[in-house]
This record gives sequence, structure tokens and C-alpha cells, in this order.
Amino acid sequence: MEKSAEALERWTFTLDTYKKNKTEVAPEDLSGKYKKAYDRLRQKLKKELENYLLISVFGGLKIKNNGEGQQLAARMNQIWQESQAEAAVSQAAFRDMDVQKVRQAAAAMRKKMLAVYQEYFDRHTCLYAAGPSWDLNNPQPPLIYNDILDKVYESASGVWVKKPDIYKAAVLIYVKEDKDG
Repeated sequence: MEKSAEALERWTFTLDTYKKNKTEVAPEDLSGKYKKAYDRLRQKLKKELENYLLISVFGGLKIKNNGEGQQLAARMNQIWQESQAEAAVSQAAFRDMDVQKVRQAAAAMRKKMLAVYQEYFDRHTCLYAAGPSWDLNNPQPPLIYNDILDKVYESASGVWVKKPDIYKAAVLIYVKEDKDG
């Protein structure tokens, strides 16, 4: 989440400038002689907040561009709309000017999105039986593969890594839920 921290830092810096303007400059000056600059600052603050939310809520979530992926994107959008997250974040950011509340709202939304995304991600995770899995003298367990990431899970380090290019063919074994039985 390094990008998220950088985006939050940029937004926080702009928020500090916004706070300073709100507290040290007369309201009639903000709506008068400094109106253009103040409007630009508010737009910058809004854009940086949107960027932070996009990165912190959806960062790292990969979705295939197919029917299932589009359904997931629609479901996530529905959750976003129903949660009224934008209103809560907007209030925390522009009225309360509270960075911690913004972070908490973003974390709560990410948790909701991850719950929906996890089911999708799991459906695309399978056993990747290739080369060494079929060696009669020294059979190796199949790898755990995810076709969204196009990576295999390395259990020793607990991370997803690029799959070995040495396997030209493999049997992918997916678990499919039996909805009828």
C-alpha cells in the first residue's frame, strides 16, 4: 500500500493548505479576490482525495475484462453507492477536515470490497499440475495458480510469484461449487 500512503500524504499536505486558508483568510476574501485560487485549491483537494480513495479502496484488485469481471465491477459499484461512502468521506474531509476519519472510511470500504473480491479471486485459483507433477520417479505436488494474476503461490514466502516459463503445458484443476446438490 505504498502508493496509498503517498496519495494520502499528498492529500494531507493540500488539506493543511486548505485548513490554513479557511482559518487565516477572511471568508469574503476567499469568495472575492482569492476566489479563483481558492477554487483551484478545492478542486485539487477533491482530486487528490478521489485518487487516495481509488488507490486505498481498490488498489491491487485485478479484474478480468469479461462478463464475470464486469458483474463484479457492477457489484462493487453498487456496494459503493449503497454505502454512501462518498458522503461520509466528503464530510470527514471537507467539513471536519479529519485525516483519521478519512482513513477509517477508506479502510472500512476496502474491507467491504475485499469481501466481495475474495470470492471472485478464489474462483480463479486452481491447482497447476505440470511437468514435475507427472514425474513417476519423483512426483511433486501441483502449484497453486491464479489466472487473474497469472502467478503461482509460493508457500515458503507467502507471496504470488511469476509462474515458471519452463512448463509449456499444464492441467489446471479448479474447484467448482455444485449449486444443484
